[in-house]
Amino acid sequence: MCFAKSQAVALAARLTALTGHQAYAEEFADRIRVSITLPARLTDVCRRSLLAALADADRYGHDVTAHGATVWAEVDGGGAAQKSNTSSSKRS
Repeated sequence: MCFAKSQAVALAARLTALTGHQAYAEEFADRIRVSITLPARLTDVCRRSLLAALADADRYGHDVTAHGATVWAEVDGGGAAQKSNTSSSKRS
């Protein structure tokens, strides 16, 4: 597993543990984005821990819509294009 993928998996696990919601990831050619829907209320400790987890990413953000709030974090590296090439195997 490449470093970016390992970092994204660890970040997703931290976000899931902090919020109680399942994080999800999108893999792009140059980055992996981990997103999670936030619960309606967060304690101060949880909020600080969440910010500390996000700080480990290369970029992060916060989106608020009528359906709720989501935070996302991106880790540089990705490799979705490479992944699709290596997942197929040739048989002789």
